[in-house]
Amino acid sequence: MFSQVRFSLIFVLLLTVQGVGAQSEAGGATLSGTVTDPSGAVVSGAKVKVSNDQTGLARETVSNASGIFSLPRLPIGQYSLLVEMAGFKAAKRSEIQLVVGAVLSLAVKLEVGAATEQVTVTGDVPIVETTRSQTSTSVNERAVRDLPINGRNFLDFTVLTPGVVRDPRGGDLSFGGQRGTSNALLIDGNDANNTFFQQSSGRTGVRNPYAFSQEAVAEFQVNTNGYAAEIGRAGGGVINVVTKSGTNELHGSAFWFLRQRFLVLD
Repeated sequence: MFSQVRFSLIFVLLLTVQGVGAQSEAGGATLSGTVTDPSGAVVSGAKVKVSNDQTGLARETVSNASGIFSLPRLPIGQYSLLVEMAGFKAAKRSEIQLVVGAVLSLAVKLEVGAATEQVTVTGDVPIVETTRSQTSTSVNERAVRDLPINGRNFLDFTVLTPGVVRDPRGGDLSFGGQRGTSNALLIDGNDANNTFFQQSSGRTGVRNPYAFSQEAVAEFQVNTNGYAAEIGRAGGGVINVVTKSGTNELHGSAFWFLRQRFLVLD
């Protein structure tokens, strides 16, 4: 009896540890990079701090023995990066825009000088991710808010991506001619697929037309192929959605939706 109880406890602990280690990066973005000195040699032990310009969220880490730092699972938004090391001027990068699913890598070069001095770089952020081979497009908050759409189903914006159409065989999205059961929908990093029909909960058809209001969407990423392993569970496409979050400033929005047949011109 005691052995059975001990086995059960060990099994539960293993499941817990596995669950903690398997957290997905899909609901945010990753900021990484390498810290070097003027000669190009790597700098280990440098203090790296990022802060969100809208919310004040701050995360810290240090560069490892290879001068590399990584800050995964950052909420989307605009960030500032500060790198400090004794004997070097502090280096600051501002206006770093992180979109959903992004893996951004920066090269930070420290200059010799007093730690109280600071070198600020603005707008020097790579646009193309050279470390990954995935094919994806992003639909930002402005597009979700301003582009006209019939029915307020935000998933209709995915057809702006080459190779994506509404499947004539049903209400699903077809990536490269594949059926909707091959796709996956993620909301803030969580699976949002119908567990019985294996279709996204945002399909258009006889079932659930969309998971939530278009007004709640901040932005989303449409992955057509070559997507990261942590997204997985799809042979077609993956739609990676992030919902809106608060900031330090009071704000809000309102909308009204009127749909009358007499307003439609035949």
